Amino acid sequence: MDRIAELLARLQDLSPEELVELQGLIDTEFDRLAAEDENAETIGELGKVVEAAETAAAEVSRRAEVAEETARAAEELRSRMKLLRTPVEETQTPTEDGEEAVPVDEEGKDPEAKTPPAAAAGQEGLDKAAAGAGRVARMAAQQGRPKAVPGRTAHFGTVLTAGPGLRNVSPGAPVEDRMTLAEGMAEQLSRMNRQAASNGDVMVASAAWTYPEGRRLTRSNSAEANASILEGVVSYGAITASGGTCSPVNVDYSVPTWAGADRPIRDGLAAFSSDRGGIMFVPPPDISALAGATAVWTEATDASPGTATKPVLTINCGTVTTVYVDAIPTRLQFGNMQGRFAPEQIAANTDLAIAAAARIAELNLLAKIDSSCTKVTAAAYLGATRDLLAAIDLSAAAYRYRHRIPRSVSLTAIFPDWTHDMLRADVARELAHSTSGGEPLALSDSDIEAFFTARGIKLIFSLDGRAANALGGSTNPLQGWGTQSAGAILGWPAELDWNLFVDGTFQFLDGGRLDLGVVRDATLDSTNDYETFVETFEGVAFRGIEALVIRSTLTPNGATAGTVAVTGYAE
Repeated sequence: MDRIAELLARLQDLSPEELVELQGLIDTEFDRLAAEDENAETIGELGKVVEAAETAAAEVSRRAEVAEETARAAEELRSRMKLLRTPVEETQTPTEDGEEAVPVDEEGKDPEAKTPPAAAAGQEGLDKAAAGAGRVARMAAQQGRPKAVPGRTAHFGTVLTAGPGLRNVSPGAPVEDRMTLAEGMAEQLSRMNRQAASNGDVMVASAAWTYPEGRRLTRSNSAEANASILEGVVSYGAITASGGTCSPVNVDYSVPTWAGADRPIRDGLAAFSSDRGGIMFVPPPDISALAGATAVWTEATDASPGTATKPVLTINCGTVTTVYVDAIPTRLQFGNMQGRFAPEQIAANTDLAIAAAARIAELNLLAKIDSSCTKVTAAAYLGATRDLLAAIDLSAAAYRYRHRIPRSVSLTAIFPDWTHDMLRADVARELAHSTSGGEPLALSDSDIEAFFTARGIKLIFSLDGRAANALGGSTNPLQGWGTQSAGAILGWPAELDWNLFVDGTFQFLDGGRLDLGVVRDATLDSTNDYETFVETFEGVAFRGIEALVIRSTLTPNGATAGTVAVTGYAE
């Protein structure tokens, strides 16, 4: 599993060969575990292998989608380039067999061609506009700018492509004439409700001024390449250096981010689609509610007719509970110029916004889970590892006993992800270790998790911690760390909050995702801005009999019963 964990840690950066290796290792590990005797530890390990297989399969699907999108974008670019490479024809161009082509006039028209009578009247205004455009073109040609460098042909021009709002022309296809654009614009305006509030624009067509390779200054070019392009068109004269670094330094446009958008709480719960915005259900009864339905009927009781009756318990209809999903919206506003000229900043802020939204959504789920939990505490006696494992043993045993739950049924616990690190630090501070199970100062995350899976506990590790006093009170610390200032390093939280419940107690309700992409309206246009908008709908339903949120006071000092005096254990 160590190699599998190593490959999963850098899943998106794996080469195709490493991804194949990962899938092979997962298959081998699953077959090995499936052949062993079934027990709580084996089932826990099998669960990890299956989760790893699902993660690898999702990455394979993601790469396939990226490859498909890349191929589609490349095909579109090839089509656009094909249009740009169409040469500018002379007034008379030889044909392939050497014969002279049909003569054309100075505006590119065949003087011999006849205009169909039915189209002549409708084309009158367009012909006048085209004639005016021809005069402008001739004036621009007489100016002689920009002048092409000998040996290099420059094709300048505006490429107009259809948008989704232009009917009868496929999106992305070139718009051949202005009449098509004008008719499409008028038709789109007639379909829009003038009385309704502005709800964003509809793109009819987009225009872009095209430049040949010899006139394009790009980020992908080196500074020397861009300078060479400039020198090929405009001469700046000689520049004399007087020492030092006279040339411009390199520019790094990348904006790195490290925050992730993982949702371990959501992914660890049983999930169900909720396309009606919620769920109605009857909570399940507990075994304690059936007390009085069963008794022992002895021979002596049966021999005394009329003095005893068999027990009966009347079951009433359960109360219907309704749970609704919440909306988790995320909006970002950018300037048009920022979006056009600083795409790296747009991408970085979008990535961080998705990660921040994941934190808000995860803490919302955790708060809903806590609201259905009974709040209890566990005192400190020894080091963090021994105290936490002892609290797990006691809580799980009592939970199973109260509800008569066999050991084959898993219990689920939610811990903050830093629990790994606190227990590892606690073990590192112990006075002595048993080395029969490996190097205690090099415990991996899977070694730490084995402490819990051996106890039949399914683990969910949250990347986000509850805010201070989230469970009530006025002295409960943040389940994490704030900003580190100069001075002593921030210590471990003195208390650790964690949840325990039978697997399936909480169900994730997935209401879907509303992704509107880019939003623009008259208000945003007036400030030269646009927005991106995404919204998810989700909730959690308590479908169990009991859930606990336990506050453990922990100190990762490596203390054991042989190194500290303990007067007694209340828990």
